[in-house]
Amino acid sequence: QSLLTKPHKEKPALETPVKFEVLFCGRVVVAHKKAPPALIDECIEKFGRVSVTGSLAAGIRRAFSLNQVVNGTNEGADGGGKRPLFLKRDQTFPFLQALDENGLSPALQRRAADGATGVQPTSLQENRTMLFMIGCSQIFLVSPDTKKVAIEKSFREISFCSQGIRHVDHFGFICRESVECGGCQFVCYVFQCANEALVDEIMLTLKQAFSVAALQQNSRTQSQQCDSCPLQQLHKLCDRIEGLHPSKAKLELQKHLADLDNQDVFEQKARPKSDQEGNELIVSCLRQLYEERQKTHTHTHNGQTKKVAVNVESSVSSSRVRLEELKTRAKRSLTESLEGIWKVQSTLEVGSRMALGGGVGGGDSTLGAVPEERRKKSGAELRELWRKAIHQQILLLRMERENQKLQESDLQCRRLKLDYEEITPCLKDVTLVWERMLNTTGRSKVRFETEEIHTAVGQGVPRQHRGEIWKFLSEQYLLRQEVPSNKPPNNDTPYKELLKQLTSQQHAILIDLGRTFPTHPYFSAQLGAGQLSLYNLLKAYSLLDPEVGYCQGLSFVAGVLLLHMCEEDAFHMLRFLMYDMGLRKQYRPDMIILQIQMYQLSRLLHDYHRELYTHLEQYEIGPSLYAAPWFLTAFASHFPLGFVARVFDMLFLQGSEVIFKVALSLLGSHKPLILQHDNLESIVEFIKTTLPNLGLVQMEKTINQVSEMDISKQLQAYEVEYHVLQDELLDGPSTLSQSQRVAQLEKTNGSLRQQNLDLLEDVQVAHAKIRWLETRVDSMVNREAELQSEVKTLQQERTELQQTVSNLRDLLSSLGINSPCPDQENLTNTSYNQ
Repeated sequence: QSLLTKPHKEKPALETPVKFEVLFCGRVVVAHKKAPPALIDECIEKFGRVSVTGSLAAGIRRAFSLNQVVNGTNEGADGGGKRPLFLKRDQTFPFLQALDENGLSPALQRRAADGATGVQPTSLQENRTMLFMIGCSQIFLVSPDTKKVAIEKSFREISFCSQGIRHVDHFGFICRESVECGGCQFVCYVFQCANEALVDEIMLTLKQAFSVAALQQNSRTQSQQCDSCPLQQLHKLCDRIEGLHPSKAKLELQKHLADLDNQDVFEQKARPKSDQEGNELIVSCLRQLYEERQKTHTHTHNGQTKKVAVNVESSVSSSRVRLEELKTRAKRSLTESLEGIWKVQSTLEVGSRMALGGGVGGGDSTLGAVPEERRKKSGAELRELWRKAIHQQILLLRMERENQKLQESDLQCRRLKLDYEEITPCLKDVTLVWERMLNTTGRSKVRFETEEIHTAVGQGVPRQHRGEIWKFLSEQYLLRQEVPSNKPPNNDTPYKELLKQLTSQQHAILIDLGRTFPTHPYFSAQLGAGQLSLYNLLKAYSLLDPEVGYCQGLSFVAGVLLLHMCEEDAFHMLRFLMYDMGLRKQYRPDMIILQIQMYQLSRLLHDYHRELYTHLEQYEIGPSLYAAPWFLTAFASHFPLGFVARVFDMLFLQGSEVIFKVALSLLGSHKPLILQHDNLESIVEFIKTTLPNLGLVQMEKTINQVSEMDISKQLQAYEVEYHVLQDELLDGPSTLSQSQRVAQLEKTNGSLRQQNLDLLEDVQVAHAKIRWLETRVDSMVNREAELQSEVKTLQQERTELQQTVSNLRDLLSSLGINSPCPDQENLTNTSYNQ
């Protein structure tokens, strides 16, 4: 199914992040940075017990807490109370600035603060699917649902990775995290994959990435420092005592102090309250000592001696400057806050005086006397009122700022999506026509005139309403199709539920994310909002339609839909195109329908542009060499987006035969230029690269030609012709060997089996149409009987009226009055005419 691009060699894990889809199960606080092999299985069992014993709401509140410990006590986990060091974050990924010092998103950190237990399973009601990304020095956990990075961890923070023993489709890792009290603890994150093979691939990639990162780190360290560096010795000491019990860490520190020179021995001035506090004090003093030594240290490496003066003082001074800047900013922020508080306070005082009857000017109040206990409030009560008012004002200001940011973000995202040039500018009058149809009450059940819709589409579609107009066109198509044209999917799972599942097509989808509209700003950012929405859409469809799953080219169709509507609407429109419009047949694994389409296009060229057809046949250029991407992507992979949008307008209006019309019109309009080329390479290169660079006039001309063409009968005839030719080839003499003949027959048998299934679907649709027609016939017969009964009744009334007229004439004659009424014959003729 690789008909769109040349084979693409993926970069190794060290150059670009490798991505996997996982299910985030939860996290558990553990006692040590190392763990037994069965840790993952134990965590999964604990998740199950917590989910069973606790309520759902309690489980959500417990998620990501940081207290209880499994596999022993958490002694020595703080490692001296130092927060972990982080590598420089990669700013190419979205929302990394929102992570805390532990590499957690604010939402996860809030859950951690609210938790009360170390066993923290995720909620089954939430979308827990994540993209697990392994970079050159970090791992990321990105949520396609929220479009944010949930977790970021550097390799230096991860101390253990393991796969489940009984639960082989699970894996996890242990990392070090800081806590509010100033210490640290170790946390195990657990994930689930679609199958065991994917876990094996993740573990192998992690091993490779860790090994390469360690080699690179060692090479950098060796090139910059020598083994005798004082700070290097301090680093080795901290590595030895990390994770040890405070008493054992104290022994290690005493041994190190015993090895120091006599002039470097120092005494503790204050007696610490605990071993942990003493260890922290010793490490702090050692750091000061080794920093002084480092200033005049001489590096020795590669057989050379080099004097290096480490400018520690400059770094300290720069840190002080940054600290002063932060203090200044904090003071300014505090001053502004206090000014706002005093404004609210003065407002409250004025309001309280007015409420108490004094008024602004101190006059008498018209509200009457106020009881003494309500007239005066204590200072504590007034401060509480001030506090509430200030808090409410702060919340209102925050809400206003957030709403403004959301509105600006939505407008910017919408402008970013619709960043393409229109080929048919929509006039104001046409826009008003579309708005009238879109705003019709009960629109989904109202059938509009077909001619009116065709005229409106031909005159243009407003870009800002294009997504809604596509939905409107799909509704009108379904209203006209009183009998379903194709078999609907068996899977009716809602879109949001599909997003919670894992897909086996994740590798193919993730690879194609960067290849889909790589120059468009909405999709160009790696794992930005556009790529994550595209992943969600393609993943959901692969789960909805397991037979097709994911096929190369489908991402372009989904991308065009996402540019004009939200994710869920795009999913419904993709489902409509695939099932109701019948596009899914060309994406099936055997791709027989695509072969038929190529034959049909060749026959159309033969009928409409005979000279061009002969020229291409002379150099053995079939439509499969250039037109396969046109059909698989609806022209979106090579042509300008403005032209593609117009193709989709016609696709929603007329169906899948529009692709044939556009292809035929494009080749016909460029026939003189194609005939100028006289070799296979130049012809194919022209059709693939030069032809898509259409001018606006040529694009509009092509769309106008498409709206006037009708080739449905020819397409049906050519499909039958293709099957007849295939049968003749099978029945004719063959020069193949026995094994080749068997393989060809097996392939043909599979093709025929699929054709039988398609014909069975067609027969079912035909039966449904027959039943519908029979129902219509029955209703028409009943209506005919009713009309005949009405005719008989009317004839009887006519006879009675004629008799009445005759009686009246006789009465007038008996009275000697000349009758002005016409005679019986004229009355009869008149009644017949009426």
